[in-house]
Amino acid sequence: MKSNNDEKSMMPLVITSMAVISPLLVILGIVIGDSLGGGALTSDSMSSWLSAIATVAIAVLTFILAKETWYLRAAQIQQLKELKRENIRPNVGLEFEHSPVGIHFINVKINNFGNGIAKKIRFKFLDRNGDLVSTNEDVLVAKFKNLAMFTVGVESLGIRQVISTFLFSFLDLQKELKGDIYSPYVRVHIIFEDVEGTLYENEFSIDFAQYKGMVELGKNPLNQIANDIQKIQKDFSKITRSNNRIGVNVFSEKDRVQEDESTRDWLAEQMRKE
Repeated sequence: MKSNNDEKSMMPLVITSMAVISPLLVILGIVIGDSLGGGALTSDSMSSWLSAIATVAIAVLTFILAKETWYLRAAQIQQLKELKRENIRPNVGLEFEHSPVGIHFINVKINNFGNGIAKKIRFKFLDRNGDLVSTNEDVLVAKFKNLAMFTVGVESLGIRQVISTFLFSFLDLQKELKGDIYSPYVRVHIIFEDVEGTLYENEFSIDFAQYKGMVELGKNPLNQIANDIQKIQKDFSKITRSNNRIGVNVFSEKDRVQEDESTRDWLAEQMRKE
């Protein structure tokens, strides 16, 4: 590749050198021919020959300059097209992530990390040999096909936009695969377009063997806070009455002493009446 580029860069120099040397060789040939033929080369004929040769040389150089200018302009136009395409080029990706609820729950994310809007996103599921996989042959592909966006596609995905949804649980998948949880493998082939209709393709391989031995320490703090708030809400609802008033005793110690004295006085009065 480098040698080809060097040859292309030397071509203008070689052509220009030939265009300059050729008139000199022609003049030299004329002089030698007249000398051998015994004829005399007059100043007028020499001037005419020089003018003709100079005109030819200028024409050749002008043609070379025009050709190189055209090549340069074409290269600039191509660079502008590539720059424009890169500025509107989308980049659609797919990834798995663990749900904050638990490590066994898996969400699938479709994201667009490109510089432009992705349109007409379509998905194909392939095996290790590159053949299409049907839902009847693969449990994992069936999980994907349960979601409409993997069957009918996504019409549009904005810049930095992310679509995330629950896909499957490892516990349920283990039952369906009869314990062979690390065997699934699928290649997701993504086809999409930019706003001008230019096609792009991405491909991602999902190998469940990579999840073997993975563990999680602790829980998601935000999810833990949400669970604690839910527990507080349940406990709080137990101390409410049917009229939605809180059934708690808010008397102070002084109030309790007065209440005890009032109760004893009332009991003493009742006993006197008897």
